[in-house]
Amino acid sequence: MKFVRSIFLCIVFALSLGIFPSAALAEETTVEGAAITGLDAQPLVETREMLPGDVAPDPGWPDEAYLDGSMSTSAVFSPRLTAPTTDNDYFFSKNIFYLAGYGMPNCTAYAWGRAYEILGSKPKLSNGNANQFWGYNQNSGAYPHGTTPKLGAILCWDGNSYGHVAVVEKIEGNKVTVSESSWSGSFFYTNTFTAGSEDSVSVGGFQGYIYIDDFDPAVPPDTTPPTITNARITDVSDDGFTITCDVTDTDSGIDSVYFPTWTDANGQDDIIWHRASISGNTASFRVLYSQHNNEFGTYSVHVYAYDKAGNSSATALSLSAQKSITCSYQTHIQDVGWQDWKTNGQISGTSGESKRLEAIGIRLDNMGYDLGIEYRTHIQNIGWQDWKRNCEVSGTSNQGLRLEAIEVRLTGADAYRYDVYYRVHAENVGWLDWAKNGGSSGTEGFGYRLEAIEVIVVPTGSPAPGATIRAFQSNH
Repeated sequence: MKFVRSIFLCIVFALSLGIFPSAALAEETTVEGAAITGLDAQPLVETREMLPGDVAPDPGWPDEAYLDGSMSTSAVFSPRLTAPTTDNDYFFSKNIFYLAGYGMPNCTAYAWGRAYEILGSKPKLSNGNANQFWGYNQNSGAYPHGTTPKLGAILCWDGNSYGHVAVVEKIEGNKVTVSESSWSGSFFYTNTFTAGSEDSVSVGGFQGYIYIDDFDPAVPPDTTPPTITNARITDVSDDGFTITCDVTDTDSGIDSVYFPTWTDANGQDDIIWHRASISGNTASFRVLYSQHNNEFGTYSVHVYAYDKAGNSSATALSLSAQKSITCSYQTHIQDVGWQDWKTNGQISGTSGESKRLEAIGIRLDNMGYDLGIEYRTHIQNIGWQDWKRNCEVSGTSNQGLRLEAIEVRLTGADAYRYDVYYRVHAENVGWLDWAKNGGSSGTEGFGYRLEAIEVIVVPTGSPAPGATIRAFQSNH
């Protein structure tokens, strides 16, 4: 029996010396039933409970000794929601409570260390027990105080002979979250309660808040990428094209927009990251073919938008960049004869004179491409004539026969690069819609004469010059 009693006394003595650090509670609850997060274990730091009247003697270091190159203060407050580790100078090697043997788990050591961490310099707080914090600050006037919770404030109670202190970490609406430590509780934990209920929290005897500084809430990091809309390629010409897009970022704002651009020739040997000009929410850049070895064919364009937080968005475009092809044509007109050559959508023929077209010739300036053009006409009393090509006459001469319809198409290995559009002005109908790539334009079976025509060649995929629904009317 004496042996057992001796072992028991030894264990009690060891605990009183702090040789066996007490285990932290895994979870506690607030007076409102909210969970308090704690640690499952404490660092193995020898410490003792701070009793009423105890004082942690100041080591007498100059204020500069509490400063460190890595320590800094900021107007933006960052909450502590996890326990400090033993290599944290604020709570350990430069904490006056720790140095005096009153380290965590003690609310005073924690609150003093947390204030030190927040300020980046030695706090002007009491070095006595928790129930002395409020009165010490009242007497010293070091910090303002009040009863309204603020970020970083020291919350003080004196509901028993020990008192208690905690630090405000978060304020969300009327919910206040504090961090704290307790000799009889946990090494570290957080507690959330409703503002105004402080007197019923912890040990009671709410005294107020000590405002060690004014802080703004931590701004959550911007992780939302910019928005790219209406990305498009416009103003395609013989020398280049324009890339445009709309970009928005409501959080940190747009920093830059790039248009990496390259051709399908030789991989990406000509890739250039063109930096866009930004005006309002619109980013644009004019790409010159000369910047890309004067290559024609498919141009690939990506759009990258970056915000000031480093987030990015991307989208892709492509363009079949082609040389402009000049299409020329002339018509033989009743009572007029051969009219002068017209080009690229100009009107050949007459309007309001009731004069028939009797023949037509069409040619291309193919700009070095393997590209030709052929066409055939529907002639009064004859019907569809055979295909003609490259300036050959389609129609009749000196026979008084009207053209009633026409079909035009491109030929050659590079025909896929372009579309040919054409439309006619027909007797009793007026201008019909545009036909394309071999489609019929005009009328059949009505005996209506063609009076005028327009022809144009554009890069494949380009918008039609106008409506394309009603290009041909047949009475068969």
